[in-house]
Order: sequence, then structure tokens, then C-alpha cells
Amino acid sequence: MVGWKEKEVLSRVSVSSFFGGVQRFAGQAAVQAQRAYSQLDKASGGWLPGGGTASPITKAVFPPQPFPKRSEELKRVTGVEGRFIDPEKTPSLVRRVAPVVAPKWGTNDYANPLLNEVGMSGYTGGRTEQERRTEIHEFGHLNPKDKGLYSYFGVLGRSLQGLSNATGNLPLVDLAAGMALQHTDAPEEDRAERFAQKFAEKQNYLGPVIYKDGASDYGNRLRREGKELTSGALTRMANPFGAASAINQQRSKLVLQEYDRLTPLLRSAISGNDATAVSAETIKLRNRHSELEKQLRNLGVSDDELMRRLSQ
Repeated sequence: MVGWKEKEVLSRVSVSSFFGGVQRFAGQAAVQAQRAYSQLDKASGGWLPGGGTASPITKAVFPPQPFPKRSEELKRVTGVEGRFIDPEKTPSLVRRVAPVVAPKWGTNDYANPLLNEVGMSGYTGGRTEQERRTEIHEFGHLNPKDKGLYSYFGVLGRSLQGLSNATGNLPLVDLAAGMALQHTDAPEEDRAERFAQKFAEKQNYLGPVIYKDGASDYGNRLRREGKELTSGALTRMANPFGAASAINQQRSKLVLQEYDRLTPLLRSAISGNDATAVSAETIKLRNRHSELEKQLRNLGVSDDELMRRLSQ
């Protein structure tokens, strides 16, 4: 017969075996669940949290860099830490936003100090002289040393310039853009050009010209653009009738685009063989065309200009 002590031991063994089996089962189930979750995350494009696949947002903010060793090499040379990407192959957050904000410069190479990121289209890891010069110039923007207040607003002028172009070149916006180009964009580009000049010999490229006052050709070009914008804005503000005329010209451009688009459609509808089938559409086109003509005359477009466009 089995004594009570032996029964207690057997009971403990049974309980231990039971819980051990439960733990193994739970562990296997967890592994399978994690594997299934990861596969689902991959299939969804990385949108599930903790799934292990980079989401489109992550890829946009931290796209993969094609030449990580080049970043390490330049860090040893310049003391600046940064990552290079090719925004044409892996569109970054900056490249998605910048062309919308300012089409004039939004596709240029750039430095993003917030992410320590340099974006260079068609980047080959510094194989050409021009690319090496651009690398160091953009690293100059990432360089934490000798920063001024302007460094934190280094593209403000060009951003405001893009906003001004998109909103009809309002004098106040042009004035702000011109001031920012002179006092934030220009000195920050000077700073980056001085950095590029410092490492020209080590990286084997022709360095930029730096003048006695620390200015560069790049910075001076932005100062000239800024002065022109500022001067033009002040002139229009002093002459409100001229400003109104400039606004009318901008509006007339938008109306003329629709006018020129509808003109051949109306001409085709009128000259169509089956007049009955298109009469309703023809009336609609004619009415809209007449409305646009009235708008254009009110905006100062001459009858001769309208006739010229009709005859094209």
C-alpha cells in the first residue's frame, strides 16, 4: 500500500507536471501568436505597433541610408555626425513637404538638423568632386558649433517666398520673405560655405570663395534676392493702386487658364456636325465662356487680347 507521504509526493509531481505542461503550451502559443502577428504586420505594410516591420511613416522619417560607411568616414574627418539618403529612391519627410511649400527650391539637396539627415538626389557616396563639396556644405548646416539664432530659421526666407508665390505675391508676405532671406537664409548659407571651404583640400574639391566679412557668393545671392523682394514689396505698399493692379494680374492669369481651356471646346462644339446632340453642352459652354470674358474685362484684359486668344 502507498502511504500518505507517498501520495502527497505523487500529488505534487502531478501538479508540477500539469503546470509545466501549461507553461510550455502557453510559451509555444505565444511564439506562434507573435509569428502570426509579425506576418500580419508585414502584410499590412508595417502599420501594426511592435510588429517588427517599418511603417511608411517610419520609412519617411528615417529612410534607409545607402552608404553608412561614408557617414562614418566624414564623422572622423569633420567631427560632425549625420546620415545620408537619396530622397529620389527613398522619399523623406522633407522631400515630401518642401516641393509643396516652395517649388523653386523644394527639390534641392538639403540638410535636416532635427534628424541629422542629409538628402542628396542620386547620391553615390562622394564619388564626384561636386558631390563631396555638397556633402561638406550640408554637414556645415548640421555642425553644432558656431550656430547663430539664424541657424534655426535657415530656410525661412525661401519658405515664405514659396508661400508668397502661391498666394499671389502679397506685399506683406514678400516683405517678410525678403527680410528673412537677408537675415536668416543668407548668414546660414555663409556658415555652411565656410565649413565647406575648411575641408576642401582634405576632400579634394574646389572650395567656395569666402570674403573678409565671412560672406560667400551663395549668401550674397540670397541677400540680393531678399533686397529685391523687400524693395518691390515696399513700393507696392506705398502705391496701393499698383498693388491692386498686381493682384488683378494674378487673378486674371487663373481666369485666363480656364478661358483658354474652354475656347477650343466651345469652338469644337459649335462646328460639330450633329448640332442637336451637343446643343445643351454648347449652351453651357457658351454661357461659361461669356462669364469668363466679363471677368477678364473687369480685371483689365483688353478686347484685342481676348480676340487674339479666340483666334489661336
